[in-house]
Amino acid sequence: MNAGDGWSRRMAELAPRILRHDVALLRAPAGYGKSIALDRLRDVLEADGRRCAALVLDKRDADLDRFFRRVSGAVGLDPPAATAAAIAEALEKVSDDRADILFLDGMDEAGEGLPEALSDLILFTPGLRFVIASREAALPGLAKLRAQDRVALIGPDHLSFTREEAIAFLNTGEDADIARLVERCEGWPILLKLVRDGLEAGDPPALAGEMGSLSAGLIADFLDEQILAPLAAEDVDFLERTAVVSRFTLDLARLLAPDASIEKTIERLGRSAGLLQARRLNGLWYHGNAMLRAALMRRLQARVGTDIRQVHRAIETWMIEHDATDEAVLHACLAQDYDECVQLVRRFGPANLSMRYGLRTLRSVLAAFPRHYLDHEPSLGISEALILSKEGRVSDARRLIQRLREAGGGQPVPAGVLGDLDLLDVMLSCHADQPLPTGLAERLSEVASQLPHADMIHQGWVQNLLCRVHLGLGNFANAAAAGLAAERYYAKSDSRYGQFYIHLHLASTRGWQGLYDQVGSHLDSAESIAVQYFPEEPNMAALSRLLRAELLFERGQGDLGIDLLPALLSAENNDGWLDLFVSGYRTAALRAFQDGGLESALAVTRRGEEAAIRTGLPRLSLVMQILRAELLSLAGHRNQAGAALRAIRLGSTGDDDARWRERLALGIANARLLIHSRQFRRATVLLDTLEAECERRGIGRLVLKVGILRAILLACSGSPQRAIASFVELLQSGPLQPSIQAFLEEGELMARLCSLASHHSQRHGLTAEAAQLLADLSVRLGRSYDHVIDQDAGGSYLSGREREILLSLAQGESNKSTAERLNVSEATVKFHLQRIYRKLGAHNRVKAIAVAQQQGLLY
Repeated sequence: MNAGDGWSRRMAELAPRILRHDVALLRAPAGYGKSIALDRLRDVLEADGRRCAALVLDKRDADLDRFFRRVSGAVGLDPPAATAAAIAEALEKVSDDRADILFLDGMDEAGEGLPEALSDLILFTPGLRFVIASREAALPGLAKLRAQDRVALIGPDHLSFTREEAIAFLNTGEDADIARLVERCEGWPILLKLVRDGLEAGDPPALAGEMGSLSAGLIADFLDEQILAPLAAEDVDFLERTAVVSRFTLDLARLLAPDASIEKTIERLGRSAGLLQARRLNGLWYHGNAMLRAALMRRLQARVGTDIRQVHRAIETWMIEHDATDEAVLHACLAQDYDECVQLVRRFGPANLSMRYGLRTLRSVLAAFPRHYLDHEPSLGISEALILSKEGRVSDARRLIQRLREAGGGQPVPAGVLGDLDLLDVMLSCHADQPLPTGLAERLSEVASQLPHADMIHQGWVQNLLCRVHLGLGNFANAAAAGLAAERYYAKSDSRYGQFYIHLHLASTRGWQGLYDQVGSHLDSAESIAVQYFPEEPNMAALSRLLRAELLFERGQGDLGIDLLPALLSAENNDGWLDLFVSGYRTAALRAFQDGGLESALAVTRRGEEAAIRTGLPRLSLVMQILRAELLSLAGHRNQAGAALRAIRLGSTGDDDARWRERLALGIANARLLIHSRQFRRATVLLDTLEAECERRGIGRLVLKVGILRAILLACSGSPQRAIASFVELLQSGPLQPSIQAFLEEGELMARLCSLASHHSQRHGLTAEAAQLLADLSVRLGRSYDHVIDQDAGGSYLSGREREILLSLAQGESNKSTAERLNVSEATVKFHLQRIYRKLGAHNRVKAIAVAQQQGLLY
């Protein structure tokens, strides 16, 4: 099978890990590409100069004499040895022309006696490394080596295709049907291969993997022959009976398979890595692959017939008793007790179901209902609207809400009360490009005060919305307080889905405040929740990656492997999550500017504008216009940048206007252009205005940017000493962690300022952290701007030493102190001063400094 470039590269990247261990065990069920992975690893190691040998084992190797002779022959021993001890003794005598890494495939074909013999061989021959493919999770005798960290376990999680690799492997455009196929395969390589065969043979994507399609038959045959056939009959029976649920505890397993020896069965199946994942979620065991469960479920239905509905009813009762409401609702649907299911949804509420269990549960529930229930039951309609909103499909969600309001007669909501539909409206307004109603924050606060304290889900939802509203209006202290309150409510109600999103909102809030350590903490929490509890929700990972990329970029670590553009591509066709789009496109454009220059960055802004037009987001288009002007200014195209800035129209500038971000971004872009154009007085007035608004709102991130521009302005306008003092203060900015990106993006002017500060840093008593930051900035900027910081500041007529003495002169140093600092004599300093006076056409210090300021030689 053609494994796909991405998967093959990942396999090659395992080579260093293998070299750090005596044994590497690739263990997974059939069809995970273990043999292909072995071949790929062997090619990589041999290309690196390692001597490798390989054996494919079969049933005849149950004869241990034959097995040991084959091993000794493969590693280059002559004559071959027939025992593990003899092989070890022979290897000690031979150091050249023998393999030092042995690859073994087909372990599962060679019988039960081979693993113990292999363990002896591993223990007796420490100079020989082993790379072994097996369906078993462990081999006898390896426990001691594992305790000594001498065994690398490479399991299904490592061998599975990632979502991106799977989509590329299927070689089709990504749509909803393909996404569902990829989700059902769960990265299992052979299933993806069979699905691709079916698609290439003409299977419709919606049918591939379902009953009646070509690929479904191939998948069923593979699962029967390769996965289920080698298992004991009681283990297959257990898998069939538990396939009716997506996850189970031991108690539920006893309900479903009362005749089984549960603990022993789970232990045996756990050893067949991947069939049962012994990973727990709220005390529940996860089942294995979704397609395997589907095949087992068909076998169970064939056995029990219509009695399957009784099974679902029993599960529903058990789930309600054990507070697994999501599963109870789903099994009520599968038992076709639709009226009972509606009562459950009404009782627990769509908000409760979505915030606690995520969208997958709601999708499963809605998919099980007949259509007329969805059209006439408001709670199900709200569930569907929640799904659309969380998928970023704001326009579709809003149309559905309007239909629900019309169906309900459009009755007005009493003052101080907001129902689920109203809260959904607020959420959609926050996600999309829509002005927030005046007084919305106050109304939400009133709603929160009237909610029962025990209603943790709605309390959390309202506080979550308050956080988003305050964030949208630039009130960061209020946004942080509401976000922390929401997180507490969600934690008390075990609402993992709600916790994920509130951590994203808090990360955005802390980012604007300039508290980057806290941003990282919230993103760690969000990503942990997404990976552990919602691996089937790819958009959650995409949203996390967008914010993570922005954080790394701001901290000067944009090259740490965060692949930003695919995260944008996976979400940009939706019309929600506007704030994340804005940060994502800005980060992508500035990274492109640093890595590939102006044209590469402008291409990103054009993509952003196309997405804005396609999804109807005028604010995203506005941000791209500002960003384009900013890039032109940074690249030195001042006339073009000025024309682009003059063409931008923002509209209202009231305190409640949600476009505060665009106003400030436009102001900073204008201030930078004024500095580059040497219009220092106008730039000073504009920076004063920007600083006042940023301090009033608590936007530490932009306070830093304004400070950087002010330091550059002081240096450019002939006040180097004040510029250095201002710059040093920024480097030691106390509780706010300086954004390295904010310094780096100022380019040549920042390189000059760093050079200036570095020459005089000993006067300012820099802390160790600030000194390290200055050194890092000098190195990183120096790579790109050596031509401006190493050449003479006065062009061809001032030498480097003359420039240094001129700067000392401007800072009021005496000839003696300058001589001591430069470790030269006073006579040398006077000699250089005379040359400086002659070159500048000056007769004294005051005139020389004035001329130098006019010509920009002090910076």
